[in-house]
Amino acid sequence: MIALLSVLIFAAAVDSAAAPPVPAIAPAAVDSASTRMDGAGAPRDSVVLTLPEVRVERERSLSEARRRLPTAFVTELPAGRSNRAIESLSEVLAQAAGVRIQQYGGLGAFSTVSLRGAPAGQVSVFLDGEPLGSAAHGVVNLADLPVTAIERVEVYRGLAPLGLGVATPGGAINLVTASGAELREARVARGSFGTWEGRASAGSRRGPLAAMIHAGVQSSRGDFGYWSDNNTPFDPSDDHAATRVNDRFDAGSALGSLTWTPRRGYRATLREDFFRKAQGLSGLGASPAQNPSLRFARSITHLEVAREAGRRIPGVRLGGGLQREHSRFRDTGGEFHVGELGLGPHASDDHVAAENVDVTLEWPRLARWLSLQTAASARSERADLSDAADGVPDPPQSRRLTRGAMLGLELTPLGDRLTLHAARRWDRLYDRLRSSGVGGALVASDVVRELDSPQLGARLQVIRGLEVRANWARASRAPDFMELFGNQGSVLGNPALRPERAENRDVGLAWSGALPARAHGALEWAHFESRPRDLIVYMRNSQNNVRAQNVSSARIRGEELTARLTPRTGIAVMTSLTWQSAINLDTYRFWTGRRLPQRPGRQAYARLDLERGRVRAAADVQYIADNYLDPRNTYRVASRTLVGASLSLAAFSRAARVVLEGKNLGNSHVSDVGGFPLPGRSVFVSLDLRLGPAGPARQP
Repeated sequence: MIALLSVLIFAAAVDSAAAPPVPAIAPAAVDSASTRMDGAGAPRDSVVLTLPEVRVERERSLSEARRRLPTAFVTELPAGRSNRAIESLSEVLAQAAGVRIQQYGGLGAFSTVSLRGAPAGQVSVFLDGEPLGSAAHGVVNLADLPVTAIERVEVYRGLAPLGLGVATPGGAINLVTASGAELREARVARGSFGTWEGRASAGSRRGPLAAMIHAGVQSSRGDFGYWSDNNTPFDPSDDHAATRVNDRFDAGSALGSLTWTPRRGYRATLREDFFRKAQGLSGLGASPAQNPSLRFARSITHLEVAREAGRRIPGVRLGGGLQREHSRFRDTGGEFHVGELGLGPHASDDHVAAENVDVTLEWPRLARWLSLQTAASARSERADLSDAADGVPDPPQSRRLTRGAMLGLELTPLGDRLTLHAARRWDRLYDRLRSSGVGGALVASDVVRELDSPQLGARLQVIRGLEVRANWARASRAPDFMELFGNQGSVLGNPALRPERAENRDVGLAWSGALPARAHGALEWAHFESRPRDLIVYMRNSQNNVRAQNVSSARIRGEELTARLTPRTGIAVMTSLTWQSAINLDTYRFWTGRRLPQRPGRQAYARLDLERGRVRAAADVQYIADNYLDPRNTYRVASRTLVGASLSLAAFSRAARVVLEGKNLGNSHVSDVGGFPLPGRSVFVSLDLRLGPAGPARQP
């Protein structure tokens, strides 16, 4: 891989040296050129116009997700432009239809994302195209992502580009970090519960080289008030007010990138992303834990070399990445030193490492109406798990090697009016699992799994601005190491697990265009259906432990609606609605016909933005219908409505902006997961400085 990268970089450098230099044109030369003589020797009339700088880089990048997969239903969400003082990744994602966020507490607490009713483990999450899920933990914690560095979020609902990596049934989310060589900005925010946030970004460009660096920090005491049910959900007589304890977190992130463009069509980018977090783990609100803690650090290094496609040669992209994770979990207190969280005593020190390499070839116009893409990838993962407090010998290293290839065709027989998409991905997983069994005996399990992920899609432009889309896909998720061999404590392994499978389909309409009185509108509706099978569920094996089993299948269907309206300059309205039915079809008689847990039947989000001169105001409303916490539908969570608002003022030619924001203004005492309360009313204030030539960020 290194040799291939070196050859491509060397070839680009040789071509750059051989190409004739392009002379730079100074502003003075432009002015003098405007007064040149014409062919008759007379002065040519001219008018020199100085236009304000127009930056289209961001708008162009927002179309990248749809360009990768034009038939799919994709939501692109800008981050950091919503007039919020502090914006979490969960708040950004909650704006999209079909997205369900589950939070186990306030800012910095464990949180997951579900798309169209799929479990969190079936949703792939990427950071600049690099997979964040691993063989050691299939579910990605949204709180372990560099929120301050995110520029935009791409949400693929159902169908996702197979070039990103192993396909999963629930779709994919790609987080795109900050970019731009001229980016110079800083912000600081302060708010309720001792919350702080600070970040700064700077970039520079010189000749073919461009560099960018970003640093950000977040912290909060998390000592918000909540209503405790005293572990008796059906007896309100002993409910009381309480304050969250041991919920502090401190996080920091750093991002750096270096891009070399030796000549047009060639690019090499080196990117480093580092994230670190330390937090307390309070556990259930009714019986808070005073001492458990978690330390987590992750480093992702990625190198990419690319050459654009020519008339006869394909576009080439070579990529390679290194990922390192280190986590330390401590819970050894409580009565009889069995742990305060009820999972037994643990003092883990886990290391997870991964290396990956991939190559992609693209022929954008292989024929007049045919485009072709092919890719191959290899990823090696290993987990070194250690726990000094569980009383079981630490297992040897476990490994997973994944090799994959994909082929995709795009047909446009009627030009832009009709697009037909067909793609297929094949992956083979080689697992070498090592765990400790009864009496500390070594348990070895070597398994080979094959995943086959086909997909089809169509997009038809009916009239200008109105199009019909339809998709079908089949995908699988291989069980992770925790499900396969447990943690030698409260979770028992099950090496016989089968991959989760699902067949998805959707169809819908999308329209966008101009309206009278300089207004603009966009509307998107989609109907989706999914039939997941062999779902992996943790079942109680005894009083002290659980074991993962393939026990469940389901039927999920629903409707999604997204609308945006800009009546006139300075006003923007958007809303997203989701209706969903998720029914358990398991043969276990106490579950069959019941609603799948934590899948509300209805969700809605609405937002209004108003800008007049230097003042900008925004308000948002989020509604989540009732849902259940268990497969038997015994523990019900009531519906809730959350309201937020913000007001900001720009100064110094819009280079500075002060934002005042209120969240959960109704002070609703709510929770996503039973026993884990969420914060009530909170207030935040921030100061943003934009020093780049383009001025401060504006809402699109």
